[in-house]
Amino acid sequence: MNQQRQGASGDLEQHALHLTIFASLAIIVLAGGLALLMYPAVFANRESSPSKIPHIAFYGFLALSCLLVAYIVERQITIHRLRIQMATDRRRSTEALRQASADLLSTMPNFSTFEDRLTMEFRRASSTEQELSVLVISIKPHSSLSGSSLGMSVLGDAAKAISRKLREQDSIYILRSSFFGVMLPGVGTTEVQGISARLADGLSDAAGADERFSFKIDSISFPEQTSSAHDLELAIRGWIPGEGAQENATKEVHAHK
Repeated sequence: MNQQRQGASGDLEQHALHLTIFASLAIIVLAGGLALLMYPAVFANRESSPSKIPHIAFYGFLALSCLLVAYIVERQITIHRLRIQMATDRRRSTEALRQASADLLSTMPNFSTFEDRLTMEFRRASSTEQELSVLVISIKPHSSLSGSSLGMSVLGDAAKAISRKLREQDSIYILRSSFFGVMLPGVGTTEVQGISARLADGLSDAAGADERFSFKIDSISFPEQTSSAHDLELAIRGWIPGEGAQENATKEVHAHK
């Protein structure tokens, strides 16, 4: 997608350059032809016409033509410099956003913290007969962004979109490089559907029209869908492929800092 945009920008700049060259050549040809037609009328009867006004007008016409060509060329050079500066500023801004996203992911609680918090929340829900729901959100960056620093930026944007849709008592964790866990105390199967829909809207907005990433939201609730902490943890691990999820997440996040 970025390559297509760069290609379109390059084609537009090349088209503008060709138009500038064409306009300059057209002015030179037309001005030169008109000057050749004017020359005999201005200088043929130099002795019989003592007035210097035709001479001044002729040289003024030539000077004006040269200034017009110089203006067009200088304008094209200025536009080219501005485009280079804008591209440089855009790259710097994009790099700053990528770094901010990487910093955000590196400061998020990891899988081991998630497990400890899950055990505590489950015991609290069991003892107080309250509900507890957990969401596992998998993010799949677009194939053109996967495995690059842009992919980390996408994950950071997804994490921000998730955080903005959560309540104050909810918490988000990075379970793996492309998996996020969300703890929802006091939420059952009925409420979790509304929260999942709200998160889906936020993630769709973050993905944008270019569909920078796709996502999937899985949920499990206590006590409606599970009755023990072990079953709850098994269900969550089943949504996260691979072993050693917390170590992989930490390594992959810090590798892009």
